[in-house]
Amino acid sequence: MSSAYPKCDNKRCPVCYPNWKEEEEAARRKAEEDMQDCIRCWRNLQKQAEKIASAGDPIARNRAINAAYAQLWWEDRRFQWAGLASFASKQVGCGLLNAAEMIQKSNRQREAYQRWDRNASALERMSPYGSPRMPMQDQAMGEGAINVYSMMAMGNTALFLEIWPLHKFYEAFGLERFKKCYPLRKAIQAEVNWPLRGEIEFGKVWEQVIAAFTAIESGNVNEGVRLLAWHEQINILQPAMYDKPEFALLMRGNQLAWATHIPTGSAREVQLTLASQCTVRGNNAAQVPFSREPLANIADPSRRMQFVMEAAARFDQLLHDPLKKYDVENSLYLLAHRR
Repeated sequence: MSSAYPKCDNKRCPVCYPNWKEEEEAARRKAEEDMQDCIRCWRNLQKQAEKIASAGDPIARNRAINAAYAQLWWEDRRFQWAGLASFASKQVGCGLLNAAEMIQKSNRQREAYQRWDRNASALERMSPYGSPRMPMQDQAMGEGAINVYSMMAMGNTALFLEIWPLHKFYEAFGLERFKKCYPLRKAIQAEVNWPLRGEIEFGKVWEQVIAAFTAIESGNVNEGVRLLAWHEQINILQPAMYDKPEFALLMRGNQLAWATHIPTGSAREVQLTLASQCTVRGNNAAQVPFSREPLANIADPSRRMQFVMEAAARFDQLLHDPLKKYDVENSLYLLAHRR
């Protein structure tokens, strides 16, 4: 055929495209190899995440998660959400320690009473003050702490397994490859450790995730933080934790007791401390409180997102402060290397 005539529109025309069968087969093989490569990358990253979060002790696991988030931020300062997440995850660890203390206190009282009950004489049993103290308040606090401990540990782990591999994939392969491969993540769902199985689909394509990394790619780091925070709080943690009535009730009880100074001995202020410690003294810029209102509800997604975005704004402000940024960086360094 003369080059003066354009090729026909039929891509399978044997005259215009004599090698169309071979070209189609080559394209099909390339697409299949590309798809399998995406799946292999997701599998490898997910297994890396599972290894990081493999400790049987939730407190040790939390420290490893804190470190992995902080390391993400050190690798790429555009991953500002990860830096904030390291502090937030550290705060979860503080909550785990507090809950563990309440559980241990309740267990010690109960074990002391059970030992007395096995060994006490009939005369000792007749005395109203003969048995060790086992206050009902402490026992109730202990039972509630068990629920809080398990829910916080589960949420901390599930969020990490969801979001850490997303950052690592984008970091390694860039935005366009991320967009192409993101829908294929669900292909490994039967192979992975996913604490929310049956509640939230593993590998689901979330529009906020694509929009977040698109914003990061364009240089809009703050929008990336906002979108990833939305994904974190609304898509994952809301159904996993805050929609559970018992957990939400316990959180409201803690807020009420703390704000009204009820002497429970266990209530703690809900706050995010942008430092490696659980709390900081005085009117410190690194301290972001949730609310002083007794009825403030941390399980309310809009109120919680407001709190998270206040913390994100403070974090960004500190990172741009000529002096305070060194305190934040030092804290993230300590978290990145604390195992």
